[in-house]
Amino acid sequence: MFLKLSPSELATLTTALRSAGDKEIGGQLFGEQIEPSHFRVSTMTIQARRGTFSRFLVDILQAVRDATRFFDRTHHQYRRYNYIGEWHSHPSFEVRPSGVDVQSMRDLVRDPDFKGSFAVLMIVRLRADKFEAGAWLFDPRGFEQNVKLEMDA
Repeated sequence: MFLKLSPSELATLTTALRSAGDKEIGGQLFGEQIEPSHFRVSTMTIQARRGTFSRFLVDILQAVRDATRFFDRTHHQYRRYNYIGEWHSHPSFEVRPSGVDVQSMRDLVRDPDFKGSFAVLMIVRLRADKFEAGAWLFDPRGFEQNVKLEMDA
């Protein structure tokens, strides 16, 4: 799977990471399917409530509001525009999912109310002002793999 990030989304994310300092932050990834297994992130939400030094918790109410706005803006064209997954920062740790992160994503995709066929977890950080990121795919059948990130020029 390939996930493409635009320069504008990267700039917004970098600004948010700088502002958050050593606190974890996060949000949702929404975007457009370009071709099978290839997606472009068009909207990266940033949750208003920050986490702590070592933990980020999703604000479900804000997540629902952000998703509703995205789907209204894209006229509910779910085959083309949809939820891709979640992101959060690890300002003090490697850009790898923790055991809690992995279990949270497994719980998400296995939830009977989950409507998608997969969810991506992207973990990001700034290290000496350099953007670092990693992403992983989770699906309800238990399939998990790394996601190739592409940065648009």
